Amino acid sequence: MGIRSFVAIKVPDLITPQLIGLQRELQKSPIKVRWVEPQNFHLTLHFIGDVEPEKIEDIVGELKKAVKGFSPFSLNFAGVGGFPREGKLRVVWAGVGRGRNELVKLQPAVLEGLERAGVKIDEANKFHPHLTLGRVKEKSNTRPLRVLLEQQRGFISSDFSVSSLQLIKSQLAPTGPVYTVLENISFRCGSLDK
Repeated sequence: MGIRSFVAIKVPDLITPQLIGLQRELQKSPIKVRWVEPQNFHLTLHFIGDVEPEKIEDIVGELKKAVKGFSPFSLNFAGVGGFPREGKLRVVWAGVGRGRNELVKLQPAVLEGLERAGVKIDEANKFHPHLTLGRVKEKSNTRPLRVLLEQQRGFISSDFSVSSLQLIKSQLAPTGPVYTVLENISFRCGSLDK
């Protein structure tokens, strides 16, 4: 059986209360949303899907090579929005301010590493750096939530340092996904690889 996994940057504990506060403001809308649990806050670089357990070691090795040459950088969350931009909302997110350019360089390197490890990459999905705050469950008009998003668009979190990425296992459960870090891949470790 495969391991459902993805590559991400975990949100440090320092930032979590700021994102919880943002969620609380957005929860004033009557729209039904399944909000991401604070312990699950992360910024996805690539969703891999199911992989054979024996491939995990190769994936980790290639990700270590992929981050070679990257230095730690500062990142913050800035602004909020939803996908899709028009029509009924499906996803509510916090955008990335500082660190966006570094993420846009890091993500293709991660994809190249995954490809070298034998992971099939869907080129159709363009990378939009964001942190998912919630998934909309409402079937009807989501306009009230869009109004609140507009009111919160000035949201800015504190800066934090990004010096690693994580390979994370995702187990689906009735109460929501359970995430387990399989490997923490430090940029400094990558620079030591041959």
